[in-house]
Amino acid sequence: MRFRAAIVGLLVAGTAYADRVASTGFFAEGGFGAVSFLPSVSGDAGVGPAMSLRVGRDMFSWLSLGVYLGASSHETTLPPPPDAQWFQLYRGGADARVGGRSGALAFFVEGGAGGSMISSNVLEKVMITKPGKRYSVTFHGGGGFEYQLENRHYGLGLAVDAFIEPQFASMKAIESRLYLRYTYGGG
Repeated sequence: MRFRAAIVGLLVAGTAYADRVASTGFFAEGGFGAVSFLPSVSGDAGVGPAMSLRVGRDMFSWLSLGVYLGASSHETTLPPPPDAQWFQLYRGGADARVGGRSGALAFFVEGGAGGSMISSNVLEKVMITKPGKRYSVTFHGGGGFEYQLENRHYGLGLAVDAFIEPQFASMKAIESRLYLRYTYGGG
């Protein structure tokens, strides 16, 4: 009898978990991670800490549209002089995320375009930036997964995106981030 009760309890608990519906609506997402440049620039700029903020709207359970802001800080590895210089890379734009969900786990791919600004001319020395040029168009794409917490409005996720900056000697980089997402709404 106890065995049957234990089996029924596990089945009920499993059913409640599988039937948990994620919120859809307006969302805000904040993340921390790192940006690592790919070989054409990696010899001149080190891996740096990054943070990002995304806000948007779930149009459907499988499609989200949003805007993002991101910033990262990098130490240059240029030959002296100058020595021990840092620069910041600021990015912003719009993107779309397409995904699906299986229970509490969601998988997605995302991509978008925007603009970026570099804070310093320190990379002019190695011709990554041109004199007086600090702005570039940005294109990015990537994917990740998200775990929906017990409260259906919250999710924890891991995402990895690649981006390219054509006006900065076609600088390419990988951004990886952990994030917390909050969705307003019940649909």
